[in-house]
Amino acid sequence: MNPIQAALVYSLWGIITYFFMVMTLTFLKNRNSLYDNAFFVDSPMVSIVVPAFNEEEGIEETIKSLLSIDYENLEIIVVNDGSTDRTMEIVEKHAIDSRIVLINNEKNIGKAASLNKGIEKAKGEFVACVDADTTLSKNVIKKTLPYFSNPDVASVVARIKVKRPRNWLERIIDVEYNLGLGFYLKLFSFLNCLYLTPGQFSIYRKKILEEINGFDENSIVEDTEIAYRIQKRNYKIVCCLSAVAYTSVPRNIKTLYYQRKRWYSGTLMTILKHRDVFFNKNLGNFGLFFMPINYGGIILGVMLFLSTLYLMVSSILSYMSNIRLIGYDFSTLTMNFIQNPSIDPLCISIFYFLGISPFIMNVVMNYLGMRSLGENIKENLFGFVCFLFFFIPYHIFWLIALYFVTLKKEVKWRESM
Repeated sequence: MNPIQAALVYSLWGIITYFFMVMTLTFLKNRNSLYDNAFFVDSPMVSIVVPAFNEEEGIEETIKSLLSIDYENLEIIVVNDGSTDRTMEIVEKHAIDSRIVLINNEKNIGKAASLNKGIEKAKGEFVACVDADTTLSKNVIKKTLPYFSNPDVASVVARIKVKRPRNWLERIIDVEYNLGLGFYLKLFSFLNCLYLTPGQFSIYRKKILEEINGFDENSIVEDTEIAYRIQKRNYKIVCCLSAVAYTSVPRNIKTLYYQRKRWYSGTLMTILKHRDVFFNKNLGNFGLFFMPINYGGIILGVMLFLSTLYLMVSSILSYMSNIRLIGYDFSTLTMNFIQNPSIDPLCISIFYFLGISPFIMNVVMNYLGMRSLGENIKENLFGFVCFLFFFIPYHIFWLIALYFVTLKKEVKWRESM
């Protein structure tokens, strides 16, 4: 094996194995604490801010969902961010409810700026930020508020699920969200290294939002960037699996590409902005575990992906060159292989083990995660199996993001489809 690729394989195997060992031990230690049933003894006012730009397709369902939340002391602030469709008309129809406050931006100022405008207007002690294509479980406020009994908690995030997954891509993303925006967020929460406050639903202590000056209006991943600043102030972000947000996801490859290009490019920009968090012992597991292990693994994974592609192409070209010498006589080669097979089980390289063992660990953790969330794997076996191979498009998306960030190409929050 190529020595560079061998080094990448050993290094990546070590990082992945260490990561899954930590995740497994964290799960086993806290498996009886995944769901909490405490209730807030007080009923402080909660403001929900919904930024909306051209959301006529889903805004009405979102508003109805917010109005049905089982919590009385609530205000809903909808920020119409210069929409050119029927968003404003739909919101106005529901604004007769005294709980709804409408802010209308004549021009589009962006999601983060709209969130800040809503937060400034909010009267609540706690502020929840909700995407305009998202619906919430009725208990979302009563389930998340108890975590704020700890004064160090700045934000509580909910479990994110796909709203009515239908086609093959949505079914794969449904598994991705259940695990990545549910199960693993909870494990990271136990380790106090949660790196994200999902825009679909996250609730914050308002005074801390004011302390850190709200969302970064220049960021295209404002829900990730704010989490870094919360961590750097040594506040806590926790996950509540009992509260669920149901959201719309890309329905085809094109929209998935635009979404992930923004996510991954924005993450790289955030990492460059907050690079001082790496190996920062003052940030505990966030600086010493999550940042180096997660992104170190991604870097090594992308490098191994590229080196493997290079070796595969080189081998194919070499093979085709040799085949040309015998006049492309594939039938003779096939017969020779059948009569004289060259496979020797005793000569199987250790690299086969190094390659398959992380895959097995991933299968086991994903299975435990889905079972812990109460998901029926058989009902979406297709999505579960396909998600195991989603690391391939992940690497491609990271390469695309690296290209855009390195060349300083503009990545918009929302691309025209």
